[in-house]
Amino acid sequence: MVKANNLEITQKTLIKKHDTEFIKKRRENHKLVEKRRRTAINNGINELAMLVPGCEKNKSSVLNRTIQYIHQMNQKQVSIMEKWSLEKLLLEQTVNQLCTERDQLQKEVEYLKQLKEQTQS
Repeated sequence: MVKANNLEITQKTLIKKHDTEFIKKRRENHKLVEKRRRTAINNGINELAMLVPGCEKNKSSVLNRTIQYIHQMNQKQVSIMEKWSLEKLLLEQTVNQLCTERDQLQKEVEYLKQLKEQTQS
């Protein structure tokens, strides 16, 4: 019975040792994954700091300034779109007006040609 108990104790020790090694490996893997994640986040924040004017190196200020900058760019885009829409409308009106004037002038030219032909005959 003592041998059986020793065998059980040895098995339990091996299982605990295996579990401990497994847990250690799992922790190490988690640490590596977490480090890669933090590195990716930091690289992204650093890139934002370079792209967005007026950023400091502080992570929270970079993110806040980036949000502010994106809102400003969206507002500028809307403003530009409104401006170009208005200019397009004005241009279309001008083109239509010029087409109408051209048509009237063509009619006038035709009329004058007919008058000339009548006077020559």
